[in-house]
Amino acid sequence: MAPAGKAAAAAGRPKMGEEKLIIRSEKVRLIDLLSMMFLRRPITSYGFVDVGDQTARDIGISPGDIFVRLTEIIQKALDSIKTPAKWLGIIVESILNFFALNGGLLGILWNIVRFKLVIPRRDAANFRTMIGLIDGRTELKPAPAVSDGDLRQLQVLNVVVSGEVADLESGYVTDGTPLVMRTYLILEITVMAAKIAYENAAFIENVVNNVWKFNFVGFYNGWNKFLKEDTTQAFVFTDRAQDASIVVVAFRGTEPFNMQDWSTDVNLSWLGMGAMGHVHAGFLKALGLQEEDGKDANRAFPKDAPNGAAPVGKSIAYYKLREVIREQLKQHPEARLVVTGHSLGGALAAVFPALLALHKEADILARLGTVQTYGQPRVGDDAFVKFLRDEVEKKAAAAYYRIVYRYDIVPRVPFDIPLLAEFAHGGTCVYYDGWYDGKVLAGDAPNPNYFDPRFLPSMYENALGDLVKGAFLWARAGWDYREGPVSLLYRAFGLIIPGLASHSPRDYVNGVRLGRIQPKQI
Repeated sequence: MAPAGKAAAAAGRPKMGEEKLIIRSEKVRLIDLLSMMFLRRPITSYGFVDVGDQTARDIGISPGDIFVRLTEIIQKALDSIKTPAKWLGIIVESILNFFALNGGLLGILWNIVRFKLVIPRRDAANFRTMIGLIDGRTELKPAPAVSDGDLRQLQVLNVVVSGEVADLESGYVTDGTPLVMRTYLILEITVMAAKIAYENAAFIENVVNNVWKFNFVGFYNGWNKFLKEDTTQAFVFTDRAQDASIVVVAFRGTEPFNMQDWSTDVNLSWLGMGAMGHVHAGFLKALGLQEEDGKDANRAFPKDAPNGAAPVGKSIAYYKLREVIREQLKQHPEARLVVTGHSLGGALAAVFPALLALHKEADILARLGTVQTYGQPRVGDDAFVKFLRDEVEKKAAAAYYRIVYRYDIVPRVPFDIPLLAEFAHGGTCVYYDGWYDGKVLAGDAPNPNYFDPRFLPSMYENALGDLVKGAFLWARAGWDYREGPVSLLYRAFGLIIPGLASHSPRDYVNGVRLGRIQPKQI
C-alpha cells in the first residue's frame, strides 16, 4: 500500500509543515531493533527518529519496513568496527606500500644493506591508498576508434601534450619532447579522475601535472559541521593552463576502511529541500548542510555560507568548490564544466549541480557539460530526479551518465523503501555486464534492492567469474590489465559478500576501455 504522503502528493495537496526523516543510528538500542522486528510500531514513534510534523502526518501509522531494520543492523555493525577498521586500514596500507616502494622482500633486504630503505609517508606523492594498491594504473588511455552509434563518440576531447606520458614511479619527461595531439574520451578522463580522487593531494597533483600533462588547480577538504571534521575531499583540474576546454571537479568516494563513509551510503535519513525534493541527509551534510530544516531549504542550505559556518582555516565543500569553479570558468571562457566521482563521490557529484540549480547559479550551469558518476548510491526521491532532469539535463542541456558495473552493491543503496521519500536513481544508466558489454538501460540496473533472492545464484556466479577473469584478463586484453595479489584478494571477498568486489574502480576503468556501449534501450 502506498504511504499517505504519496497519495497526498498525487492529489496535489500543498505541504504546510516540515518534511524530514532523520534516523539517528547511534541512538538505536537492541530493544528498538527487537521492537521493529516483532511489534511493528510506527517508525515515527521511536526516540531515535527525528521526524518533521508534515512527515509524521504523511507516514501516519506505517510500521518500520524490513529494510529499516536491516539498515539499522548494518549501521550498528559498521559503528562497532569503526575504530578497528580505521587502524587496520592504516596498518595494511603502510605495510603494502613499504613492500611496493622497496621492490618486495628482496628489495627490502637489498635496501637495508645499501642503507636506502624507503619508509612510506602517507602524504607523499608515491603513497597509494587501498584503491591505488588494487589498481595502480595512472595513465590516460587515448580514445580508440569508435563505431557509428557508439555512445562514447559523442564526448571526446582533443588535448595537446608533451611527448609520451611517464609512469608515476619513473619520473618526469625530459625537456624538449615534442608536442603531440591526443584524443581522449571524456569517460576515460572522468573514470580515472574518480579513481585517483582517493589518493592524497601530492599524488593527485603529480599524476595530473606529470602523467596526464594536464593542469592541476587544487585539492580541497570540506568541513562537516555535524561530524565536526573534514569529511569531503575533491580536486579540480583543467586540460590546459591556458585556454582550457574542460574544468573537471572530482569527488572522493567511499574509502574501503572508512566505516563512516559506508554508514553514510546506506543511511536512510532524508531532508525535504523544497523544489529539489527529498534528498539524502548524509550527502547534503558532506557538501555543507547548515541546518536539518525540512521546511525552509534556504535555511537548511543557504545560497551563501553563513559567517562562522566553519572553523578558521576550514572550508565548506560546496561553497569552496563553487568559488573555484566560477573563477576557472572565468579564466577559461571556452571551457565546459565536468563533474565526476565514484561511490560516495558519485553521490556528491549528482547533488552538487542540483544545489547549483536550487541557488539559481545560472552562470555555472550554463557551462555544465556533463555529470558522470561511477557506482553511485541513490541520492533522492522521484522529485529530486525530476528536479535534476528539468533543471540540469533539460534547462542546462547537460548530460548525466550514471555508470554501473554488474552487481556493484553501492548503486543498490539506500534501499528504495516506502517511507514517503522512496530513494530513486536518475540520469542515463550505462550498465556493464561481467564481460564489459555496455548497455543503456531505460530504467534501473538489475536487482535494484540487492537482496532479491532470485539474483543470488547469479551474483555468486558473477563473483567467481570476476575472480577468474581478473587472473587471466591480461592474456586477452594486454599487460595493462594484469592484476596483482591485492586486487585478486579483494575480488575473493566477493565470494563472501557478492557485489562488494564489483564496486572497485578497476572494473569501471576496464568497462570504459574495453566495453562498447550499444545505444539501445532495453
